[in-house]
Amino acid sequence: MMKRFLLLLTLASGLCACSTAARFYRGEESSEIEAMPAYGGTIEAVYYPSSEKHITQRRMVVYLPKGYDKDTLRRYPVLYLIHGARGNEKTWIDSADVFRRLDSLRTEGLAKDFILVMPNMNRYTSDRDYANSRCLRALPAFWTVDGEVERYFIDDVVRFTQQRYRTIERRYARAIAGMSNGGLQAIYLSADYPRAFDYVGLFSPYAKAMAGKFHRDVYSGLRWKQKEQFSDPPKLYVIYTAEQDFFYHHMMALEKRMIRNGFPHQFVVNPGGHEWYNWIANFEDFVQRIF
Repeated sequence: MMKRFLLLLTLASGLCACSTAARFYRGEESSEIEAMPAYGGTIEAVYYPSSEKHITQRRMVVYLPKGYDKDTLRRYPVLYLIHGARGNEKTWIDSADVFRRLDSLRTEGLAKDFILVMPNMNRYTSDRDYANSRCLRALPAFWTVDGEVERYFIDDVVRFTQQRYRTIERRYARAIAGMSNGGLQAIYLSADYPRAFDYVGLFSPYAKAMAGKFHRDVYSGLRWKQKEQFSDPPKLYVIYTAEQDFFYHHMMALEKRMIRNGFPHQFVVNPGGHEWYNWIANFEDFVQRIF
């Protein structure tokens, strides 16, 4: 336990930077997001009801593909993309220019049209603590990954998305991906809901929730949950890591276990470390392979 704590303490200053743009007031911030360049699609900053005991609502950023508002009969698959520690629903926009990158791939015919949903997956204790979906410091972000947010992901995020937008409500039309801390959440969300996602992308994930012992229904029994998940395996399950990544050895251990259990997956090792240039490359590779 002490070794893990020292590792996280070492990482605290370097993980998943959050933009200062996330410090607006509630109304101003939503307007600021929706005023961003949308390239080919449409940006929405949407508040949705929260099932958590002390949180009334949360916000997610949604990117609708070009033509969504014109062809009102067409339904779309969905990618749920999760931020890391020290991040929120804007992190992929601020740090990866995700809309431009996605539309560039679509223009080249390399990525399909889908709805991109970026929720805030931090753990907050109250509406006041939430304070316009504020970012958390690195260590609190790691230590509060305990299952409280993840437990309501399907009911709150996925079902709200299905109710508000024209989605295809089938496993083959849902993907989930996350970087670093968000990769950890994607591992367990896809395992806890084994028939929810047909595409799983793990970008430099950490392998074990530090506070998971407090919510064992969410963060425990991964090997047994994955046996159920891979009894009817996802179409794509890909683990991305890097040679100098903080969590490289955690991912090697996960890779060996998956091979030992015969779980079909792909394991991609890039040069470099736990950095945005790798997560951007992971994202661009992943979105070309889904749907």
